[in-house]
Amino acid sequence: MAPSPAHSTLEGRSPSRVALDRLIPPELLANSDSRARARVLVTASLGIGILALALTVFRAFSFTWGLGLAVAAIDTLVLLQLPWVQWVTRSNRLAGGVLSVVLLVSFPIMHILVGVFPAPILFLFSLVPLVATFFVGVRFGGIAALTISITAGILSATLPHAAAPELIPLMPTLTACAVVMPLMAYVLAYFYERSRVLNETQLDEVNAELELARAAAETADQRKTEFLRHMSHELRTPLNAILGYSELLREEALDNEDPDQVTDLEHIHSASKHLLRLINNLLDISRIEADAIEFELEDIVLPDLLDEVSSLLQPSAKSGRNSLTVEVDPEATIRGDSQRLKQILVNIVANACKFTEDGSIHVTVTIEEDDRICFRVRDTGVGIAADDLRQIFDPFTQVSGSRVMREKGTGLGLTITQKLVELAGGSIVAESTVGTGTTFTIRLPRRGPPQPPQQSQQSSMSSSF
Repeated sequence: MAPSPAHSTLEGRSPSRVALDRLIPPELLANSDSRARARVLVTASLGIGILALALTVFRAFSFTWGLGLAVAAIDTLVLLQLPWVQWVTRSNRLAGGVLSVVLLVSFPIMHILVGVFPAPILFLFSLVPLVATFFVGVRFGGIAALTISITAGILSATLPHAAAPELIPLMPTLTACAVVMPLMAYVLAYFYERSRVLNETQLDEVNAELELARAAAETADQRKTEFLRHMSHELRTPLNAILGYSELLREEALDNEDPDQVTDLEHIHSASKHLLRLINNLLDISRIEADAIEFELEDIVLPDLLDEVSSLLQPSAKSGRNSLTVEVDPEATIRGDSQRLKQILVNIVANACKFTEDGSIHVTVTIEEDDRICFRVRDTGVGIAADDLRQIFDPFTQVSGSRVMREKGTGLGLTITQKLVELAGGSIVAESTVGTGTTFTIRLPRRGPPQPPQQSQQSSMSSSF
């Protein structure tokens, strides 16, 4: 028999199951139903065949050759060839049909060779419709059940009955059981097969509905992404105008020394900036989902970039009475998109400033041995609970228990940060202890992404978080 090629599905199975599957064509292993039937066929044919072979050899040395030994030898050879038939035909239906025919012919012949009714082989007649229905189908199983039942009746009418006195009054009952039992076995197999087919049909219908629902969901998600991308652009234009005019009006109110108007305009300006951050985040999310993020790669001097990040976020740190310190390897450089990298660092450090009061935020940048750059941001803030730590990168998730803190964010910053880090070929992890602080560690390849996103002649930087 030809050996079966290795399959990934063999992993995690027992050695006996792996050895058995090597005798089964890969096409039959791909489907659970055909796989089960193929395994039963191989197990039955080899198990019964080897046992029959041993008995035939034993009888050949103990008795003279005759019709009984010839039938047993032929049956044994056929049974041992069934796995080969299944392998060549790539079908357990044909091999199972051969097995059914062998049993259908052999059992009556063996009964005749015994020469008396009922012989012990009669109790195996009910197996024929079960095997035929299991491997070939309900129609062939019905034919096999009728054939074997009629055969049992004929054997009862033609063979001498057992001479034991206690069996004589039971002979009509034994004959009726011999005729009815194959039919009953077929009825059970028939209803099982019909139930299995019905379940498979319903499962196929459910899978088809799920596939349609998945396709519809993907289409809706694509449309949603396109809508967010277009609307984000449309909304940013009037918001930028609102920000500009509110800033001009605030300066005019300051000149006119009108504190009430200044306060109102500051609220307008702050709310507009918050809304603009949300729109920018939605725009970035839509770009990521649409696989439209563009990186403009360049060689970045990290000490210079960290100076910009520190200068930008010092006011945020001071507003919470925090100290912000940066420690960068002076030789640290990286190839990447400077604006996207700045966006990542600003988001992480701003997040640390937001959840830290009267503490410290420390940023370190080091070169690791595997030619990667490690960015580590440590704070001494409120920390994050273990259960919340598992979901901090989920979209629109804010784990802070403070309503005020939640209102300060959109729940998209860390999600976008993680996506950008992954697009750049890196990784980001968070470690935290409640009441002690949080550490974010970002590792990026120093030579740039292995497969950089589409590069653009224009920078695709959206405003920071």
